[in-house]
Amino acid sequence: MVLDPRKEVRNETVDMLTYRILASHERDPELSQLMQKLADVESRHVAFWASFTRQMGLEVKPSRFRTKLLVKGYSVFRMFFGISLTVKLLELHEQTAIREYSALLEENPGLSPEQKAGLETIINDEKDHELELINEELRVNPEGVRDAVYGMSDALVEVLAAVSGLAGVLIRPLLITIGGLIVGASGTLSMGAGAYVSTQSEKELSANSHEDKRAHASALKSALITSASYFVGVFPPVLPYIFNASGILGLLLSYAASAISLFVVGSLVGILSGVNPIHRGTEMVAIGIGAALATHGIGLLANYYLHVNV
Repeated sequence: MVLDPRKEVRNETVDMLTYRILASHERDPELSQLMQKLADVESRHVAFWASFTRQMGLEVKPSRFRTKLLVKGYSVFRMFFGISLTVKLLELHEQTAIREYSALLEENPGLSPEQKAGLETIINDEKDHELELINEELRVNPEGVRDAVYGMSDALVEVLAAVSGLAGVLIRPLLITIGGLIVGASGTLSMGAGAYVSTQSEKELSANSHEDKRAHASALKSALITSASYFVGVFPPVLPYIFNASGILGLLLSYAASAISLFVVGSLVGILSGVNPIHRGTEMVAIGIGAALATHGIGLLANYYLHVNV
């Protein structure tokens, strides 16, 4: 891996400013304190790489536009998706930094003892950051976020497939809309019931009546979040038909709206699962569109053999 200290200055500057922004906007005092602590450590990393850059006779030129864009991106992500997913995203970022710095240390034997020691310190700092973020993730308890994300992802895949299949058989947008909403309503109820039973079973580990009440409340909350998020996920595939789009236009609009939603939700699933969000989002789009195309083919066959024309 080619060592470019100017790149590391830019990356560490983004990290430092991101943690500072999150610290200044965070209402949770413990989390705000942690973010400020991480920002202070990142500022030392910036100083190390800036010194490294000057030792190589290079000029330190942080990209202000790129820096502002990335820092703002984290801030907007926090605004829309909450602290649980933001902490998880930062954790993934720290894992990437550890891998990159470890590769730099192994593949650049010409580093001076001082440079090696400094890089090893940074690697250890990043490992500490990851552990602190993991502990914080457990404290902020992202179960509700997981319920919402997975509920919406299920709805997008299932309802898109159903709507696509109906579009292969039916002509009138109203009938496709009704069919999609019926599938969505059924899924909302079944997902909510499934989430309640699953969470209730997990929480009921004690016969204590107080804990039983807490288990019931937790299961009810999980069911409500899952049902609500599933219901929201019903609309991207159905929306074009609600506005009376029909034929190939309606189908393409439904696919486009669903693909965008699937990519966003798939990326969030990737963040929660600790895998590459881009890869997970792309995979989710491929699965959803693939299922929809297969179901649409079944609908076309049904239309051909059954001569449905409504």
